[in-house]
Amino acid sequence: MKIALVNSCRYIGGAELWQVRFARFLKSRGEQVKFYLRPGEFSGLVIKEGFPVKEIRMAADLDFFSALKFYREFKLFRPEVVIFNDQRDLRLGAIAAKKAGVPLKIQVKGASFLKGSFRDKYYYGKIDVVVCVSKAIENLYAQKLQLDSSRLHYLPNCIDPERFRNPDRGALRKKIGAGDDEVLLGMSGRLVEPKRQGDLILAAKTLRESGHKVKVLLAGEGRHQNALEQLSKDSGLAGRVIFLGFVHEIEEFLAGLDVFVFCSEQEGMPIAVLEALASGTPVVAASIPGVEELIESGKNGLLYPVGDVPALTERIESLLSGKISGADLGRAAQQRIAQNFDERKIFEGFREWLAQRSSKG
Repeated sequence: MKIALVNSCRYIGGAELWQVRFARFLKSRGEQVKFYLRPGEFSGLVIKEGFPVKEIRMAADLDFFSALKFYREFKLFRPEVVIFNDQRDLRLGAIAAKKAGVPLKIQVKGASFLKGSFRDKYYYGKIDVVVCVSKAIENLYAQKLQLDSSRLHYLPNCIDPERFRNPDRGALRKKIGAGDDEVLLGMSGRLVEPKRQGDLILAAKTLRESGHKVKVLLAGEGRHQNALEQLSKDSGLAGRVIFLGFVHEIEEFLAGLDVFVFCSEQEGMPIAVLEALASGTPVVAASIPGVEELIESGKNGLLYPVGDVPALTERIESLLSGKISGADLGRAAQQRIAQNFDERKIFEGFREWLAQRSSKG
């Protein structure tokens, strides 16, 4: 198969890393992959990976020049499958792919931003299938767009559990110069308001006031960093909240934490939580639909109501005090990820599904 992966996001997040991992898998199975990307950080990463990349400006939803370029590129490459990621690339590329005669046009949706407007219905009418990474998103698209089951496909997010086997749990502590008596709390994700990293900073303030020597480590980049830095100073945690930027050695980061915290208010099925669960580090996460498909609170992690900082603080405290065994949660989490979210099994099934659907035209 020839498969085109399209993405209008400049930056690197969970969806972008999913595309890279899926492209690697496809290449290992002899498939031909080409990326169509907006110039930026993500485009640079894909180029370094050695995949063919065509950069397309995608400056706005009504960028006629980019839409025309998509049409010409699809006619040249002649893919059997085009996989869109974001709303902008869908709006610019869906009509072009249809006119170029691409047999299977899909979008992988990992976020739940959908109004069900006339515009949404128009553009989604130009593709064949919406691939949903959680049951909550599948239900949302069925309700808002009245899509029947033949146009929806459930594909849970996934990771390679082997990446998280036997990591060096002391490497992170050495790297940041943390003492053995310091508690490392961490979160990975873009530094944007909906991720709510500020909730973790406020919880750390309370924990520190109650005697815990906590440090907060934030892995990721984004426009909200300045506000989070100011919140850290205002909370008396200057120097105890460390901004690591984009972390390439995510296995080392997760293995070195005492507790991984995920505060986001809206997700599909977050890769960050999948990775944390696979690492065996105890996880405390906001109770939102995509996360609830991964964590059964009290068995393989702990959930709290999104935005409820006192509840978040209490969940972390229960782990630090030993009231709840983080080791037991971590073992159960690793077992669940290995059984249900192994990317090798999920990617192979998806590849077979793509081949079958694209052959139908």
